[in-house]
Formats: sequence, C-alpha cells, structure tokens
Amino acid sequence: MENEVSRASIKAVILGDSSVGKSSIIAKYDTGMMPDHISPTVGAAYLSKIITYDDTEIELRIWDTAGQETYQSLTPIYFRNSSIGFVVFDITQRNTFESIPKWVSQLKEHAGSNILSVLVANKIDLDNNREIKQDEYMQFANQNDMIVTEVSAKSGLGIINMIDNAVSTFIKTNSDFRYEMYASKRKMEQKLTPHDTGKSSCC
Repeated sequence: MENEVSRASIKAVILGDSSVGKSSIIAKYDTGMMPDHISPTVGAAYLSKIITYDDTEIELRIWDTAGQETYQSLTPIYFRNSSIGFVVFDITQRNTFESIPKWVSQLKEHAGSNILSVLVANKIDLDNNREIKQDEYMQFANQNDMIVTEVSAKSGLGIINMIDNAVSTFIKTNSDFRYEMYASKRKMEQKLTPHDTGKSSCC
C-alpha cells in the first residue's frame, strides 16, 4: 500500500525446556495476564509488538519455541536471523538449568555467535522452592557473555524490564540497526509531511 509505513524490526526467540514458562512469559508481556492453562507450544508461536525506543517505533517479533524433545529438531529453524535470544529455566527445577548449555549451543550455532543472549531465571515468586542458587546462574552467564534477568511469569515481575533491557542493549551495540531504525523514522516522517505537488495555476 502507498501509505504503509515500514518500521525497523528486531527478531527475538525464546527457548528452553518444556514447562519452564516461556509461553506464560510471552502471554504476560503481551496482555498483562497469564492464562489459567497454557497448552504446550507445537513447533513455535509468534508475537509481534510495536515498541518505542528513542521516540522511534520498532516492530519486535518474538518466536516462542517448543521445548519438548518431539519438536527440538524443528526449533533451530526459528533461531536463524534472530538478534536476541531469551534462554529460560525454572529456578525450582534443576534439570531445566542443566539443559541451558545445550540451548545456548544450539542458539549460537544457528543464529550466530554475535546474537545477544539473555539468561532468564523464571518463577522467582517460588523462591522458597528454588533449586538453583543465584550465584550459579550468574557465574554461567558471566562465562558465556550473557545478560541475566529474573522474572515471574505469574506476577509479571521483571518481564517488561527483561524485554526493554535486551532491546536497549541490542540497539546500543549494533550500529547497523541504529542506522536502519533512524532511516525508517525519517521515511515515516516524510510520509506524514505534506509535499508540494509542484503544480501551478494559470492566471
């Protein structure tokens, strides 16, 4: 369409074992609510959100991938061309943390080593039941050049900050994207500005 506005976009992917709360985190981010029941993701689910950074609109495209072994051969397809990877584990289930190296390895293999990786510790509302100490995942993140964030999909605590911090870090460290972002902003402003048609009237 002639008046369609093209925005710069960021592709993100959220990954981790089944039942760590990936879909719940995305649902909470999207609607502010967490459904009473979320069925396991089949293959992948997709969310598009328009966000604002430095007075510029950006489209954030998030792919929510399945964690079940049945679909793990398919999930790398969705990692490709991603700029941000959110790797989620459940602080009350040690086995989900022990799977993190596998997910990080797959992410870097298929999305590239330059992807911004975020280690997401979910279910911090269940701190009394935690099986992984904060020092453990902080150390892992430092060793693997990852950002660490703690969230609760149930209460929503930390989720907005998780997204905002990742997007801000990506933009600040990616000059090519900054150029694309501001170029799209200029095009948008030009489309909204009335132009002189160049026609003159006869007298």
